[in-house]
Amino acid sequence: MSTLIARHWAHPQAIPRGFLRVYILATLSRGPATGYEIMQGIEERTEGAWRPGPGTIYPLLKSLVKERLVSASQKQSKTSRVAYAITQAGRGELAAMRADMASFGRKERVIMRLASDLVPSRMLVPILLNRARDSSEFMRSKIAELPNPERTAALRELGTITENQWDWVRSQLGPQRTFRTRRKPVPRLRTESSP
Repeated sequence: MSTLIARHWAHPQAIPRGFLRVYILATLSRGPATGYEIMQGIEERTEGAWRPGPGTIYPLLKSLVKERLVSASQKQSKTSRVAYAITQAGRGELAAMRADMASFGRKERVIMRLASDLVPSRMLVPILLNRARDSSEFMRSKIAELPNPERTAALRELGTITENQWDWVRSQLGPQRTFRTRRKPVPRLRTESSP
């Protein structure tokens, strides 16, 4: 039984259905899509780690249509696919969901603290290092989307965090120790004044 529970928690399909609801509305806010395109987009975005199946996507889309948050196009023929589009009510719901997600960061930190008590350091540290690499990529793209002065403030905060991390790493390695870096060129963020 414990193996079954462990597999359930580790399995990417354990992502809450409420999250998928928000993700579908956000996807449709960028333009109409078929259920298949939504599934394929999630699979591509997660690099194959998660692909909700038709038994998850289509009932959820049907529910969103019933709630009038999404509209479905009429099929032109038996072989044509139904395209879904977000409605005004759906845009309002998405805005409310995004506002609710503002507390997500705090909840995530709490869950990570609890998870750190469950997983031995030898297993958790590699996970956290990979997460830091992934987070860095996402953060750069999201900071680049910010308008100034929010972008400048975010970059200053990131600089402070990074400097504090470097100070800690150096203190742990000691003054006599050196370490190799695997630096990759970091794309320069474009500002309004740069070409």
